[in-house]
This record gives sequence, structure tokens and C-alpha cells, in this order.
Amino acid sequence: MFGDPLSLPVKPQAGDLWVAATTVTDHQLKLGLSRILLLGPDLQVKAALHTGDFGMVSGLAVNPRTGELNALDPFARNVTRIDADGRRVPGQASLLPGRGLGSMVFLPDGGALAGEHLSGLAPPFTGEGRLVRFDADGRVVRFYRPEYHGGVMGFLGVTHLALLSDGKTVAYVSETGHTVFRYDIEADAQLSPLYVRTDPPGMVFGLATAPNDDVLVSCGNEVRRIAQDGSVVRAYAVPEGRGWSFLRATDDGAHFWAGDFFSGQLAKIALDSGEVVASVKLDIPFGVTSIVEAKAA
Repeated sequence: MFGDPLSLPVKPQAGDLWVAATTVTDHQLKLGLSRILLLGPDLQVKAALHTGDFGMVSGLAVNPRTGELNALDPFARNVTRIDADGRRVPGQASLLPGRGLGSMVFLPDGGALAGEHLSGLAPPFTGEGRLVRFDADGRVVRFYRPEYHGGVMGFLGVTHLALLSDGKTVAYVSETGHTVFRYDIEADAQLSPLYVRTDPPGMVFGLATAPNDDVLVSCGNEVRRIAQDGSVVRAYAVPEGRGWSFLRATDDGAHFWAGDFFSGQLAKIALDSGEVVASVKLDIPFGVTSIVEAKAA
């Protein structure tokens, strides 16, 4: 449909941002032409790459050792990989094709943990909501069967992941569910939930880690900071809108990015002051789903 581009026209540089920005054409299912953008430090688009899939790029993860970008599309059941020079990595055999992975974190041993985004019984939402562990070479080494909520529609599994500082505890959610779950991947054990939202509409969305192992949770029209005892220690205001649904902590540890799925707006917010220090409206409704800092080669 798009051909198969082998590389971006520019190399990613330090300070650039990868953004998942699918062009939605099926407005009922909110699926379309899966696409990744590269933004410069000025938040202007430097390059775009269509993955060649019809679906929705739901998660992005950059390997801290290699700088390789992993773009996870659970509906196309594919992972597109872009190396630190902007070249597309051919072949997907080591990344479990056919499984609807939608989120990923990298582990201290160089491996990775991915969440199976879907848990439905009927296409295109079929899945089992599992956690999948890979070694540093991308080979599957273990499956986990964590508890999950399913979301308001009942077909969502592990949609967002965050790794805590011990390197073994993950916080995760089923988007539009009410619970932030925890799982110990070394003990293969479900832990007690970190947080359950009880105020209307009772939904949580994306996650990110903050200092002291606090967990940032997007709640649609604000971001809540949750301590490990489950208490809400702070609420961050976001720009106007109710679709603020994904988060990413910055590498400097002082800020986080938030994204509005409904409008395509991105905002960078200071953890200490709560100030919105940068913002851009991409004007891509229902298509912007993840953001991550690029690593220069």
C-alpha cells in the first residue's frame, strides 16, 4: 500500500521525539494507516514513516542500549523497528508476529517486557492479555498471565506498562478500566493493586514513572501522581480537553509528556511546578497514541 521505506530521510538526533501518529480512516474502529513521526526539539515534524500496516501504532519504546525504536501495532499484530540511524530493520521473526503487542519496557538485563494489548474473543480484538518477556536478542523467554480489567468494552488487556526501579515490578493498566495493577516478573506473582479510581468516570489510561517510584496516571482531564502506598500525592493540570490518555517521563527526570488522543495535542509538563513548558497541536484526531525520546546513533 505504501511500499516499504528502508529509512527515514533524516537521522534521529538527540532531542528529537518519536510520535505514534496513525492516519485514521476507519472512524468506527479508530484504525487506519499506521504511521510514525519524528519531531525535532522545536516540535516541528522532521520526517514521517508509514509502517505499511493498517491498524494503530499504540506504543513506542526505544532500546537504551542500541537506540532502536520499536513501534508496536496490536491491531496489525506487528512491530516495526527503526535503528538509531533511521533505517528500518528488516524482518520481524524475533518479535512474535501475530501477537497483538501494544506496550513495551526494557529490563536491566537488556531484555524487554511487552504487554498484549488485546484480550477479546472476536477479530480484530482477539488476544489473551498476557505479558511477554524477551531476551536481549528478541527471543521469547517467558509468558505471564496477569490480572487485567478489560476496559469498558471488555477486549483490552495490558495496554500501558511502567517499570519500577527494582527492575522487576511493573505497573500496568487496561485502558478505560479503573485499576492500576502490579506484577512481579521475577516471582511470577500478581501483587496488590497500586490504585483504584473510584470517582466518576472511574477510568485510568496511560502510565509513567516519576522519582521515588511514584507512578503518573492519566485520567482524561488531569494527571495524578500516585505514591507506592496508593495515595494521590498530586494532581497535574493539563491543557483543555478530556482525552489526555498517554504519558512518558522525560530522560532528564524533571518532566513528563502527556498526549490527548482526541485532539492530537502534546504537552510537556514540569514535575515540580506543574507548568506546561512546551506544547504542540498535531491536528491528528484519534491517531496520536505514544511519544518517546529518540537516541542519537
